[in-house]
Amino acid sequence: MERLRGALVTLILFGINLALFLTEELFRLFFDCSLFPWLALSREGMESGAWWEFVTHAFLHGNLLHLLVNMVALWFTGPILEKLLGGWRYILLYLTAAIAGGVLQTFSSPQSIDLVGASGAVCGLLVGFATLLPRLEITALIFFVIPVRMKAATLGWIIGTMSLLFWFLGIEPGIGHLAHLGGAIAGWAVCTVYRRLGLVRPLAAMPPPIPPAIS
Repeated sequence: MERLRGALVTLILFGINLALFLTEELFRLFFDCSLFPWLALSREGMESGAWWEFVTHAFLHGNLLHLLVNMVALWFTGPILEKLLGGWRYILLYLTAAIAGGVLQTFSSPQSIDLVGASGAVCGLLVGFATLLPRLEITALIFFVIPVRMKAATLGWIIGTMSLLFWFLGIEPGIGHLAHLGGAIAGWAVCTVYRRLGLVRPLAAMPPPIPPAIS
């Protein structure tokens, strides 16, 4: 928990994701209904003016594993980025990545689907982390099992490249690879602007690197 000390925005993001996941599960179990028709991002929703879906989709998850993978990535990057950027710039990064990923995935799909998950947002955080701390040595778990020592900048390139490659080859088509790519591009762009404008705070001490899972 030392990692989360002073990371109020990250704790709030954890809380919202968990609360909506539990609410969704309770609705399905007791009322045989879902939050997805109102909160997931879809082409119909965008065309009908359901603007809140641009944000709310990034706090819903399809299952427990989906939630856990995204929350691990949030735990790895969130507290450090919150210290580097401050709360408002950090949440702007999170939401921009979520929206960019959601829009790219939704408009590129040949058919309308309900898009949910914080994957676009956390990919934006991971790539933003790599943009601001490119030389930091980390250990990444490739496919959740293979530990690889690398610089943070390499992790950023892996996320972007794998997202594009998996989409192009049609690997795991049920996953929103373009949402990951859109979030990654947004994370790089936003953090590049922050850095050039001198809006990045120095860190007195770097928390120990925790391995993110890359799949």
